[in-house]
Amino acid sequence: AAARTGLPEDVVTLVHGFDAGVELIRHPLVSAAGFTGSVRGGRALFDAAVARPVPIPFHGELGSLNPVVVTEAAAAERAAEIGAGLGASMTLGTGQFCTKPGFVLAPAGGAGDQLVKALTETVSSTGSGVMLDHRMRDAFLAGVRERAALPGVEAPVTPGAAGEHTVSAGFLTVPADRLTAEGPHDALLEECFGPVTVIARYATRDEVAAVLARLPGNLTATLQTATEGEDPGAAGLLAALTPLAGRILVNGWPTGVAVAPAQHHGGPYPATTSPTTSVGATAIERWLRPVTYQNTPDALLPPELREANPLGLPRLVDGRRA
Repeated sequence: AAARTGLPEDVVTLVHGFDAGVELIRHPLVSAAGFTGSVRGGRALFDAAVARPVPIPFHGELGSLNPVVVTEAAAAERAAEIGAGLGASMTLGTGQFCTKPGFVLAPAGGAGDQLVKALTETVSSTGSGVMLDHRMRDAFLAGVRERAALPGVEAPVTPGAAGEHTVSAGFLTVPADRLTAEGPHDALLEECFGPVTVIARYATRDEVAAVLARLPGNLTATLQTATEGEDPGAAGLLAALTPLAGRILVNGWPTGVAVAPAQHHGGPYPATTSPTTSVGATAIERWLRPVTYQNTPDALLPPELREANPLGLPRLVDGRRA
């Protein structure tokens, strides 16, 4: 494409390896960087970016659990629908969407059991898939084994190897009270990249609040609430989820990311290292450096700023669109 349009072919270049990435960030000709990957890799590059003699902006996307809270009323109203929707969302792209719902707080017993049943049916019917590379596949398999071995953790559908190159989807369940304080189950509050999610079954809203208070920053956070009638406490749950993510969803699933003016694909660390979006109309702002011209004659201004607006650009003049 570069050659066909007359650009140098090296306008797009691929390098491989951890050390190569760090050296690229340190190169004096690089003036900004964007990243999608692991916390380890992202932090190494971020630290290199800010440690340069002249630090550069680093827009990193490091990891996201994308929590979901299902209220008792929502489960009672549409358990099967929520379970099926969750299964479709967490297996999309073999679970490799950065907005995959990787942690769900759902009621224990009753309608919560119906939700798990529907999730089991959906995930069980999902075919195996290939991950981005074998390193990620190995990390996924190791992460599942580590989490599944924890006390009280069960696997209604066991995720794992499904062939030499493929993996199968699954999910784990755990009582939410195992996660309300620091302990060996903390791995369940960390992203496991691939087709797996964790269902934490809660008995009380106090357990929900305690677990949410321990979650890191995320790209998304979702509330599944009743669509008919009142759902007591839903507003409080939404308020508790809002500080945790850059995009808040109600009665939807986060894997759909529209390229639209209102889109925000970013969130509190470690979701991203800066509060900007990498998707949507304002994503370009990451790569722009603001400049103000003061007391500058019209003839010396760039065309974008001249009084006659020769380029016909939408502009704000004295705070009003012009």
